[in-house]
Formats: sequence, structure tokens, C-alpha cells
Amino acid sequence: MNTDKKPVEKSSRQQKPALNFLLLSAGSMFTSMIVAGFLVGYVFDLLFGTMPLFLLSFGVLGFIGGMMKVHKLLGKMDLLEKPSKVEDTQDKSNEKNASE
Repeated sequence: MNTDKKPVEKSSRQQKPALNFLLLSAGSMFTSMIVAGFLVGYVFDLLFGTMPLFLLSFGVLGFIGGMMKVHKLLGKMDLLEKPSKVEDTQDKSNEKNASE
């Protein structure tokens, strides 16, 4: 009789539903930073009468800020995935020790 237990593999998305919400928030954060940059630039252009200058510069700053924010959020996603990878390697080493 074969009593070997085979490990059941689960995807990280099934184990950590917070990752899905983190990815959703990354996209919405990126777009909101760009839109906010253009709106602030538009208001400054209306105040000072320099129509495309502030609109474009704050739009670019919003894009850069959005990229930085997404990079920071994706860094948090890596931190959420690492403990499960550590547990998997520990389980594999325990299985090797038990088989010896």
C-alpha cells in the first residue's frame, strides 16, 4: 500500500486574496495620479495664463509619481509572497529529512 502524501499545490492568488486587491489598487492609483497632475496643472495655467506649460509639466510629474507609487505597491506584493515561498522550501526540506 502506497502511503506517500503528495503535496497539494495551491496558487498564491488562492492563498492570498489581498494580492488581487493590491493589483487593483495599483492600476487605479496610477491613473488617479496622472489625472490629478493634469488637473492641478490646468488650475495653475488658468491662474497664471500660461496654458500648456503647467498642464504638461504637472502631467509628467503625475506620471512619474504614479510610476513610483506602483513600484512601491508591487514591492509590497513581493513581501506578501515571500513567506509562502519560505514555507514551501521548509516543507521540501522536511520531506527530504523524513525520507532519509
